[in-house]
Amino acid sequence: LHPVKWYNKIARYTSTMALFSTLLSESNEKSTTTSSETPTLIQLFHTKSITYDENAKLQSHAVLSYQALEVSSPEVESKLFGQRRRANQVINPNLGVWNCCVMREKLVDSLLMIPDTVQHYCMTIDLSDPSMVEPAVSVLHDSLVRLLVGQVSANSGSNGIATRTTSLAKLKTTQFGLAPQEKQPSSLTHKEEDDNIKISLLICAFVAPTNKDDYKETQAQNLIFYHLRRYAAALNCALCFVGKTAIAEEVPILPIEQVSYCWREWILNNHNANGLNQFITPDNHQPDVIESVLLRNAQCAGEWNATEDSLWKALPPLSSGDSNEKDLKRDGQAGDGDWLSQLRDSVGSEQTMPTSRTTASAASPAAAKEDVSSFFKDLLKK
Repeated sequence: LHPVKWYNKIARYTSTMALFSTLLSESNEKSTTTSSETPTLIQLFHTKSITYDENAKLQSHAVLSYQALEVSSPEVESKLFGQRRRANQVINPNLGVWNCCVMREKLVDSLLMIPDTVQHYCMTIDLSDPSMVEPAVSVLHDSLVRLLVGQVSANSGSNGIATRTTSLAKLKTTQFGLAPQEKQPSSLTHKEEDDNIKISLLICAFVAPTNKDDYKETQAQNLIFYHLRRYAAALNCALCFVGKTAIAEEVPILPIEQVSYCWREWILNNHNANGLNQFITPDNHQPDVIESVLLRNAQCAGEWNATEDSLWKALPPLSSGDSNEKDLKRDGQAGDGDWLSQLRDSVGSEQTMPTSRTTASAASPAAAKEDVSSFFKDLLKK
């Protein structure tokens, strides 16, 4: 991407954030409730987010937005969801949500201008394509670790201390999708002080209905459920499945219109709130059930052995590349990368690039001149 275009995009982003900060400070002066008193969480997602505010939906290259939500009990929320939600009418916001679109580029981390006093995180995962779940969770996991490394205020404040059950040490030593009999990579190590950095972590997984007549598709979904339960138990975090219809008895479904209310009550540590009974809470993961019943349900004879085959082996991604990029191309928002790839294809994509420095340097000048002549001949033909 051209440096000038990158500068313009970052400049627009910076000016927007500065404007937002100014408006926020002015509104705080007029309000008796400060932003520090408003329950706030950070939602990390890769392709699909839980967004109620239409103005907070991310477009094109954007990576960060903010939702100021007014949430109520499930009975009232069901009416608001169909009325005031559509009109974006927020009278008394009582929940703040940072939407963070996480990609593989580390540049995204530097753009996440979020106060490190916010210690409630939600990882939102799309389960519609089982083969892309492991890559997506890995990207979210690695980004969360990078955001927490070096944070000195991770345990500051008293709000939500009881829900801070996931430590940086657990995040550094846990790998999503690893089979029970697969050896833990030696690179997964942590420092002693990582045990003292703790956050509140919730995993929200979008559940998609499957074809019950397709045995492999059903077992792939069961395999994903098993690894999500195993992953949440290892991190000792909360887990919930978001959807419209029930999938199985062991998979409680939370309607999407109740998620914002549950977010707020979870931050406030109100365990008796309606809807939180659909959460699998920390210290209640039942690892014995996970490694027996759920593991047996995740087997697929002739396709994979869930005990020995890790998720990336059992369900390898059908295509390479960042799923963010595929999602943007599907929506026609691929931006500069899309037209650059079209330009490359239009001028002769059949020309192969050298696979190594040795091969490139070994080519003779005569051969190189012939390649250049051939390239321009093909270009003129086009």
